[in-house]
Parts: sequence; C-alpha cells; structure tokens
Amino acid sequence: MTTTNEATFDWKISEFLSKKGKRAPYIIIILNQPILRRNIFKTLWENADIKICADGGANHVYDAFKDEYIPNYIRGDLDSLRDDVRSYYHSKGTEIQCEPEQESTDFMKCINLVRIKEEENFSKYDVLAIGSSGGRLDQIMSNIHYLYKLRDERKIFLVSDKNMSFLLKKGKHNILCDRKIEGPTCGILPIGVQRATLTTTGLKWNMTNFTSAFGDMISTSNVLINDIITIETDAPVIWTVELQI
Repeated sequence: MTTTNEATFDWKISEFLSKKGKRAPYIIIILNQPILRRNIFKTLWENADIKICADGGANHVYDAFKDEYIPNYIRGDLDSLRDDVRSYYHSKGTEIQCEPEQESTDFMKCINLVRIKEEENFSKYDVLAIGSSGGRLDQIMSNIHYLYKLRDERKIFLVSDKNMSFLLKKGKHNILCDRKIEGPTCGILPIGVQRATLTTTGLKWNMTNFTSAFGDMISTSNVLINDIITIETDAPVIWTVELQI
C-alpha cells in the first residue's frame, strides 16, 4: 500500500486518567448527554485544563454532581440550559456565553471558545468531548463530522461511557494502548469515504490490503492482542475502542 503520511498516535487514555507524569494539555467539552461512567468522568474533569459545558451538558453535570464540579464556561445557544442550573453556576462564577446563531452546533461553538483560549494562553489543546456517542444518530454523526472537519487543526477524542474514538488520517499509525483500560474490542470504520484499504498488526484478526467499505465489509468487533496497534490506511478512518473502566 502506498501512503504519504506517517503519524504516531502516542496518546494514551491512561495518561489522562493519571495525575502523575506528563500529558498533553487538554480541554473537556461536556455535551448534552447523561453522565453514566462517573469514575472516568471525574478523573478526566479533574485533570483537564479548562472545563466547558455545551449548553444542556451543564444540566447533566449539575444533576450528577451538584456542587462538586463547577465548569469554567457554559456556551451555546442556551435553548437547553435549565434556569435553575444557569442561576446556580452563574452564582459560582461560571462564565455563561450565549451564541444564538444557528449556523453552527453547540459543540462547534465550544471549539471556537477553545481557539480563543489558545490565543489567550499561548497554548495548544487537545479536546475530549464527553457524551459524544449517545443520543440521536444525527447528533452522533455530527460529532464524527467534526473529527474530519478539524483533523488538520487538533486532536479530538470522542469519549462515552462505553468507548473512545478518534480519526486516523491517511498514512501509517502506531496506536499505543493500555489494555487494562482499553479493549478488548475495537473497530476501524471507513466513515465519510467511499472505501479504505487497511493493513494492521496487533489485532486478533489482522488485515492485509483489506478493502473496507459500507455495503461490502467493514472491521468491527476486532480484539486487541498487543499494546501497540499499527494501522496503515489509504483514506481517513475512525478508530474506536471499548473502555473497561
């Protein structure tokens, strides 16, 4: 297979779940879905540099934790934010930003805030979007859409109570896994492309020049057997892996 890019995904979710050692700075964006896996949420929240709730995402933080966690920002068109939640977080110092225009989603409005904070802090942030794969299918696909739309700008990780997903660009990738936390199941999905040709190592069912396409065959319910997974692809694909915690 001929590829033009090579990138190492050295991101480990275990580094974000640990208060020890070095990690890339990141911002979490809480989307408008229930918070189910409170243990992973708590650690990701506590280790994040900035906490942003996308509109009704603030309702779920409030309902799950009340006054335990206070977001730095609530941002969106605010059509889902409850009055009691808005008043409470305002009293706690949360900055509430109403962006009424309907040309972008609340998620994208939060990404625009991330850009502003980067300019202010002279920093570059990864983004962890919490609650990104629950709810309506069109909302899930919209979140995946932003992985493609912003792929040349930053790393975005979609984290739910069951799995974590991110985009792999065309090229060869080394994904460093922590199998105490990730797996055993995983998948490689050719979303947004006509087809992708895949070659892998480190999986129970590896592929060599495998053509993956919707309407033909796709790779789902595969299994991690190594801590380093290599994936070579001639088109952008979504890597998704189960979370055990």
